[in-house]
Amino acid sequence: MVRIAHISDSHLGSSLFQLIERREDARKCLGKAVDMAMRHSPDILVHTGDLFHTPFPMPDDTNFVVGLLKELNDNVTVIVLQGNHDIPYGYRHAQSPIWLLENAGLLQSTGESDNRELSIDVDGKEVKLHLISWTRDRKFERYLNSMNSTGDITLLFSHHIPIDYDKLPARYDYVGCGHAHNFRIDEENNVGRPGSTCVVDWKREMGGSRKLIIADIDTSGIEFTTEKLNDVREFKFHTGLDITGMNSHEANDAIKGWLSSLSPKKKGQPIIIMNVNGIVTPETESGIERNGIIEYGEKRLEPLFLHIEPNWEVAGPAPVSLTEPLNVETSLKEYLHYSEHASADKVLDELRKVSGGG
Repeated sequence: MVRIAHISDSHLGSSLFQLIERREDARKCLGKAVDMAMRHSPDILVHTGDLFHTPFPMPDDTNFVVGLLKELNDNVTVIVLQGNHDIPYGYRHAQSPIWLLENAGLLQSTGESDNRELSIDVDGKEVKLHLISWTRDRKFERYLNSMNSTGDITLLFSHHIPIDYDKLPARYDYVGCGHAHNFRIDEENNVGRPGSTCVVDWKREMGGSRKLIIADIDTSGIEFTTEKLNDVREFKFHTGLDITGMNSHEANDAIKGWLSSLSPKKKGQPIIIMNVNGIVTPETESGIERNGIIEYGEKRLEPLFLHIEPNWEVAGPAPVSLTEPLNVETSLKEYLHYSEHASADKVLDELRKVSGGG
């Protein structure tokens, strides 16, 4: 049997909402995921790309990875693909940080190329690995069709799979991928996607999950085990508040009331993200006191960060039906009536003076 531990998309160096604390959180989340994986004693530990958030990582992130990999080096075969965030596009002489770590002997990847085939012996079984780092969709399909060699166990790992899973060749005992930040397992096609190791892009990840995937594979089939990967910082995602039809005072009170219903965190500083939905008028939107609401929420809840996402829509002006389009006074009167203009009477008085009316 061959045991695979599969993680992905750690995005070291990312700082959600520009929070410097999130850089350290990302490192802690990766360390936690690796520790969890190693407790299963895998033969191969695979990270399917976007280890870093940028191809030019800060020294703190690079040093953390080097230290982590040195601890693993004698215990497990480590494979890390190059994700789209790991590749220095547009820089002639720049090298991917994954390539540099590979040259240092700390991991195996696809080198200067975007694809590679490896053969590893695990307890006398030949394990053939087909690796595809981030590449164009057409190149992915070309590589997929050209990789025909097989071993006792044949695996495919790709940062991104741009085709339907049921179109993958049946010769692979397990296919692992990343890129999309949410967990998914397709047991019918033996495809696993663990999701990210930390919260990176909350809009993509809200409502999903992140899990360590353990795949036990032998010639008779595959068995999956998963463990939930929680971020080291608590995230509170809240949706469902609808301010349709409210004026600005009612909307402000509704949002503050929702914040008042939350209990302050006794330990640690969470990140609170609140989606506010609905259809509002331009007047209501301009009167929503977001800064004041955020100050109120921060004072009450003491989060690391409070974000209110304006997920509402602003209704445009209602159509006005004019009964006498060529009658200026009648048309203006009807328009002012429909628009509920505060100065309607004054405007009509001025119009009568100009037109010579009584």
